[in-house]
Amino acid sequence: MKPFRIISPTLLTALALLPRPLLADDAALLEIFETRCATCHREDETPTLHAGINLFSLYQSEGEAEDILGRVKREDTARGRMPKSKGNSDDPGYIAPLTAAEIAVVEAWVKNGPTPATPLTTAPATPAPTTAAKTAEPTEAPQAAPAVAGAPASGARAFVSMKEELALIATDLRSLDRGIQPFVRYLTLTNLAILTSSDGSPRESDDQLETYRAALGKLVNSLSRRGRIVPLVAIDQGRIIYRLDLRDYGWTPDEWETIVVAGYPYGLRGIDGKSEKEIADLSGSAGAWVRGDWFVFAASQPPLYHDLLHLPKTEQELEKQFQVDTVANLSKGQAMRAGFRVSGVSQGNRLIERHESGTGMYWKSYDFTPLVRTGGHDLFRSPLGPVGAGLTDNKDREFVHDGGEIIFELPNGLHAYYLATSDGKRLDRGPTEIVQDRKRRDGSIINGVSCMACHDRGMKSVKVDRLGNDTTELLFDEVGPVALAAGLDKAEKDNIEDLYTNKETLHAALAADEQAYLKVLAEATPGFHQPIDPVSRLYNRFNQEILLETLAAEFGESDATFLDRLKETRDPDLESIAAQFEAGLGFPRSSWLDQFVKISHALSYELQDFEPVAYAEFTSGAAKAGGNEGKVSLSTGGRLTLSTDKADYQAGELLTVKLKLTEASYVRLYHLSAENELKQIFPNSAQNDNFVAGGKELTFGVQKEGTLAAGEFRFRMGKPFGTEIILAVASPVQFSDKENLSFAEGEVFKSFAETDLREASRRGTKGLEVETSDALGKPTGQLRAAPTFSTRAVFTVSP
Repeated sequence: MKPFRIISPTLLTALALLPRPLLADDAALLEIFETRCATCHREDETPTLHAGINLFSLYQSEGEAEDILGRVKREDTARGRMPKSKGNSDDPGYIAPLTAAEIAVVEAWVKNGPTPATPLTTAPATPAPTTAAKTAEPTEAPQAAPAVAGAPASGARAFVSMKEELALIATDLRSLDRGIQPFVRYLTLTNLAILTSSDGSPRESDDQLETYRAALGKLVNSLSRRGRIVPLVAIDQGRIIYRLDLRDYGWTPDEWETIVVAGYPYGLRGIDGKSEKEIADLSGSAGAWVRGDWFVFAASQPPLYHDLLHLPKTEQELEKQFQVDTVANLSKGQAMRAGFRVSGVSQGNRLIERHESGTGMYWKSYDFTPLVRTGGHDLFRSPLGPVGAGLTDNKDREFVHDGGEIIFELPNGLHAYYLATSDGKRLDRGPTEIVQDRKRRDGSIINGVSCMACHDRGMKSVKVDRLGNDTTELLFDEVGPVALAAGLDKAEKDNIEDLYTNKETLHAALAADEQAYLKVLAEATPGFHQPIDPVSRLYNRFNQEILLETLAAEFGESDATFLDRLKETRDPDLESIAAQFEAGLGFPRSSWLDQFVKISHALSYELQDFEPVAYAEFTSGAAKAGGNEGKVSLSTGGRLTLSTDKADYQAGELLTVKLKLTEASYVRLYHLSAENELKQIFPNSAQNDNFVAGGKELTFGVQKEGTLAAGEFRFRMGKPFGTEIILAVASPVQFSDKENLSFAEGEVFKSFAETDLREASRRGTKGLEVETSDALGKPTGQLRAAPTFSTRAVFTVSP
């Protein structure tokens, strides 16, 4: 496509930029970034400190570590201090700076740099010793040896190929009693453990792998319907392949097939036919092993989360299942309540309520939309709901809630979660106008994973600020005292006094529930001591973009020539995929599956049949990448669409680019040619105002021959031929590099030297800030990094 050309980076150059090993004690730094910084630095913010924090690439980014240290050490009121804050310590928008101890952790990281790591070896891993149970009957006794947990495995981390992985699984199955084999399945972390940097050292630190191991143990036991915790069993010395007995968690082989295997998209087969057949014959399942990171991602959200736990479609059925009658308890005064004006999760009033179920505690919330603050939607005016509970004859005193969340105890002591509408219908996501997860860009609370991340230590006894972070202020009931002073009759006052509790009683109950939870959690995650939720960490790790440096591991390989193999196929689709990776772009997990299938078939892998799962994560605002139309969701639910009029062009044809936004944004478009010349095609000399109003569609390039009118231009296809990319970047505020937003006389487009579109997308975005607002659009007084959004259209040019 003329007139755009430039030189591309080689695979060797790309690999040279791969990250290096982490600090020996990265857990403390990860906790600081997760709890103090990630609220602002989400997804594609720079640096990225959410959706899985990669300290490798962060440290390798030139000047990034020093910049972080400099900003956290700035004076409290200095501009640019991190965490971002506004006002003084008594103001609602104020966020405290890092403590001296926290700064010391960051300073040590910057000063000492990565610690040496032992390169991966190619020797096959040795199976860990196991003890087979001698009975085929389901039992409450362990089915095998205790999990290999605690200290990291000694010596070098062995590189375990897919063939070696299969051999280990087959060997382990053979060691088990015949009656046990049909119930045994495996979760693997090999694709993460084999990731390496350019010097051959592991990309995922031992601390990170410990987190991922803990995620497997926590989630499997959080999906259990049995009455005890059963840790997973590692079958290899590296502790990256884990065995589970379905009966220990109340699952059946048929449920494994229909719920898990039926939707498993990464079932590469034909690696070792002999081992694969032996595993299938002994276990009765051709899908007896799945990737652990996929399992955590898929099973910690609907629909798998609901299906594996057998969660019914209504709250009323849930109460029957867990032997609790909340309405009857309320009428008898056998519940505990506390109400709040606002909370860190709910946008409006919130009431929490504790009951006892057949398995233990049963907490539920009543949440109210802030869009209605009158009548029964005001908890302080109407404290004696819900409607139908019979706590008052005065309809003005009955609250009318809009939905709620339930946290209840499983038979083994861990917690499960349920979101419901006001009439009790089960939800996959909480409505963002009522409740929000402020650590997600879209604000959605997804049942399961969002709840685990928030309630990482079980029940919360402290208030949460407007950014979703825990404070040190203890929760206490705000509604009861106000209601008692509001002229209630005696029966109503009695109900208030019976149900709304004092601070001491509330905290005694919360503390007891928390300690009980932490005790069983420790059993499910032996050897794990980090103060974070491991499930959401591995969930976010899986959900990261697929980049050049992680591409081969998706196929169980660690091969620097993997990209060359794609190009050698001469398949246009694979050449397009390779071009995008070489340009520094990745593929969102939401759209990676199509690319994974194409690559698998082209490289002669076999794929087990599967039906794609409608993950709750991808049902709203999933980014798309790879074709000649790209879409991405914007900050408040709007949409940016970028497209070319065709996917394939021949020499001499004219191209048209269309850009459409449903939400007003500042936009820039880059073009990377087949010869890797990078140019900014919008704004340009004819269209130098890059503010695009919501609902407006812009067209670039005219489809006509002959003389061009003032301000018109056309894109004509020509040599050299190959794959070309248009990248759109949008922001709610203007980009800061003003020199690239204006044009000298005779200058039509801006040309740039780099070839990495990932870096180009960040130009002019660092340091941009926006003020946050609540669901009603009212400013909160908080500042955060301005979000940026990008998508691309890809097309080919041929003779």
